[in-house]
Amino acid sequence: MATRPGWGWGTTTISSILTNEKYKGAALLQKKFTVDFLEKKMKVNEGEVPQYYIEESHQPIIDPAEFDKVQAEFARRKGLGHRYSGGSIFASRIVCADCGAFYGPKVWHSNSKYRRVIWQCNEKFSGEKKCATPHLREEDIQARFLAAFNKLLGSKDALLEDCRLMQTALTDCSAIDAELDGLLQEIEVVTELTQRCIQENAQSAQSQEEYTERYNGYVARYEKAKARADALQEQKKQRQAKADAIGGFMFELSERGDAINEFDERLWLAVVEKATAYHDGRLVFRFQNGSEIES
Repeated sequence: MATRPGWGWGTTTISSILTNEKYKGAALLQKKFTVDFLEKKMKVNEGEVPQYYIEESHQPIIDPAEFDKVQAEFARRKGLGHRYSGGSIFASRIVCADCGAFYGPKVWHSNSKYRRVIWQCNEKFSGEKKCATPHLREEDIQARFLAAFNKLLGSKDALLEDCRLMQTALTDCSAIDAELDGLLQEIEVVTELTQRCIQENAQSAQSQEEYTERYNGYVARYEKAKARADALQEQKKQRQAKADAIGGFMFELSERGDAINEFDERLWLAVVEKATAYHDGRLVFRFQNGSEIES
């Protein structure tokens, strides 16, 4: 069936759907606010007025845990530091030790019976000096991953206990929450003072120099508090994303026996943070709990 012209969803639309808290049963109030009641003009809230986040405000259509995993993946991709590619399970997971770029797939002998896909540094020939890291075959990556993961299974119980302690530390955001509460109160107070300052200037004659100085002072206080609050919210989000990643790692580790013999794509995605390829042929796997194993 042919697709009609103009049909289809763009990246921005899909991203807005995947990050909309309404689908998990939550609500963020005052995303927009009225700036002109007579003309009913609305503006996107960029911190001018307080916002309120309400959990379980209505029936979800997406499992909240699943939604949170998606947010964790967004956070992971944002923190990669390179352009993300999701065309393969190995994309954006294998890093060149020489230049720090990701490995990407390349097709050799595409029009012959010897055709095969190999992975090599995407920037191998881009710089003045060619990266010395070798290319990798998918079957080699899989086999070396299995060897590395099986080493982890040898100390499963100790690793799981360490992971529980890490999760406890990551999810304890009491100090962050306490600072956030103070910042949100500061933002509300400064917002009120700013609005009052504007109203007083509109209703009575006063020194514009003094007014501007007062107004700029309130704005500076607001922006300082808002920047710090945004930084703390991002810190909380990253801590939760890491805790979720460790949780997925723990689940996969606990579900496996003494050794695994077949490559599992889901296992790879759940437990590997990255694999670093070195010029001498070493491939070092860094797992979600921080463990590094050379294979």
